[in-house]
Amino acid sequence: MNEFNVTNALEESEGISLQELFKIIWNNIALILIVTMWVVVLGVVYTFSIVKPKYTANTSLIVQVNIEEAGTNEQSAIVIANNLIGTFKEFIISNTVVQSVKDEIPELANVSIASIKKSISITTTAQVLIFHISVVNESPELAQRIANTLVENAIEIANDETDPYVFLQNKLKIHDEALLPTAPSSPNKTLNIIISVILGGILALGIVFMKEFFTNKYKNVDELERHLNLRVMAAVPGTIKERKLVD
Repeated sequence: MNEFNVTNALEESEGISLQELFKIIWNNIALILIVTMWVVVLGVVYTFSIVKPKYTANTSLIVQVNIEEAGTNEQSAIVIANNLIGTFKEFIISNTVVQSVKDEIPELANVSIASIKKSISITTTAQVLIFHISVVNESPELAQRIANTLVENAIEIANDETDPYVFLQNKLKIHDEALLPTAPSSPNKTLNIIISVILGGILALGIVFMKEFFTNKYKNVDELERHLNLRVMAAVPGTIKERKLVD
């Protein structure tokens, strides 16, 4: 193998250089900006015109154990209450409780129990006897009503004297009632626009590099020599600027 072939093999193994990468991007900057702009426009239209805003109503319950009724000390009562947190979380979103909310609110007549459950989220913190309930809905008034009705019905069903839940009875109390949401919780408009810019840039770069990958034209003498393993003796100027330099 001669010196030229060795040099060619080394260049082939190096792949595309950082300088060539920036050159490709710069030569296609108009295409990149146009594609990115259109993706951002679509993101803005979707965020502000298509997607419906949703509101979140928040309420909370506290678990408490009556020391005198339980016949135990304060520390034991706290342990019992902590152990009941998981049970209460499942009880609040049980079919029995959710169905009672559905029956009480006319707007939910045609909404499935599964959909109502999906709009409810419950969060707790270790060693804290308070758990927070959030309800998401397109209507702020309906979100508030569902949240408040949910906790009220859960307490009422747990304390029902005719068919009581012995381990849950008289151990739930409303900590905070749900207030009317004044601002939508989603979509996050700023985040959506930022994501649109990022996706637009990625898509634009993908299009540019795919275009470069599938092109069958040689852009300069170096590229021709590298791929054909030939040494170019002379080249005809291809642009007006190059021709003027020759003249």
